[in-house]
Amino acid sequence: MTRTKKVYAIYALCVLGMLGIDQARAQNYLHKFGFEISGGIREYGGDRGTRYFLAEKPDYQAAGGSFSYYINSMFDATVYGSVGMLGHRDDSYPVKLGFTAHVTDLMFGLRYKLANGKIMSEQARFKPYLQAGYGGMQSISHIVHNVPGYGSNRTWFAAQWSAGGGVRIRLTDYLDLSLQMLYNYTYDDNYDGLPFSLSRVRLHKLHDAYLYHTAGFVYHFSDNPNGGGYNTSATDEVPKEAQDKVDMAAKNIYFETGSSTIKQESFGNLDSIVAILLTYPTLDADIEGYTDDVGDDDDNQKLSQERADAVRNYIISKGVDGNRLTSTGYGEKNPIAKNNSDENRAKNRRVEVHLKTRD
Repeated sequence: MTRTKKVYAIYALCVLGMLGIDQARAQNYLHKFGFEISGGIREYGGDRGTRYFLAEKPDYQAAGGSFSYYINSMFDATVYGSVGMLGHRDDSYPVKLGFTAHVTDLMFGLRYKLANGKIMSEQARFKPYLQAGYGGMQSISHIVHNVPGYGSNRTWFAAQWSAGGGVRIRLTDYLDLSLQMLYNYTYDDNYDGLPFSLSRVRLHKLHDAYLYHTAGFVYHFSDNPNGGGYNTSATDEVPKEAQDKVDMAAKNIYFETGSSTIKQESFGNLDSIVAILLTYPTLDADIEGYTDDVGDDDDNQKLSQERADAVRNYIISKGVDGNRLTSTGYGEKNPIAKNNSDENRAKNRRVEVHLKTRD
């Protein structure tokens, strides 16, 4: 079996194993950990020339993976690495000069996600991102010289940074297809057999580099088997901890003045409510909108209903079944403070979310 076929066989076995895992998973942002397996080709760029974007037959394959942690809707922290081959042989005669290297790298990085709720929806099927990292690499090179039958070997460790991007394509709520390209710049100008010379170029100008094109699969999971850190057993009562968290989050839901447009600063709190509803599938929620006493009664009633509806629609967009949610506007009714000051009126302009057991 050729090396390429072996790599594809390993990928296939891993994918089949992932597909066999229980599919009753919550949305990915609830599962803050991600594990990726990937493989692809490396393309050399250095003193011997640049061979990017299939300028040379892609014989240099590698495999690797990553482990990532969801920081927030915009950023993931990630540890990633790969192991495989890198090289280049020219067309010289009678000996094709060049090198073949076994390269292993390990990097620590940060991923910026465009599907962050601001540029694109977090629930988008296609989720592009940018990524950068810093770490180290080891190269074990066999360098072919211009003397027939003569070569030399070299092993070296060096620092390395990488930058690039890719896209993740959602296959299920817990599994993504990943396509990525990273540019890797190594602080070493020797693994290709043409060392750096102080007399000809300035420091770091011609250090060796390579592109790494990969395809892989990402499995998202939680550190808690229930997916959200709560007890999900059936109960005849609403857990006090869950309602307390919902109350705290609801106090920090804000709208544009005189509008039902939710401010972006509210999204994290709304996501907390979503997480609880997805964690407790036996609970439903009543969403209530309220205003102060300023303005026309009918206008206030309409605005309170639109704001309650906006919260309901946001929660549905995150994967909660709409049949579990009701939204009702109460206008000026049921104030929690007297409407005799700006501070008290601000308290009365609110949205409340009440959890309840299913009838």
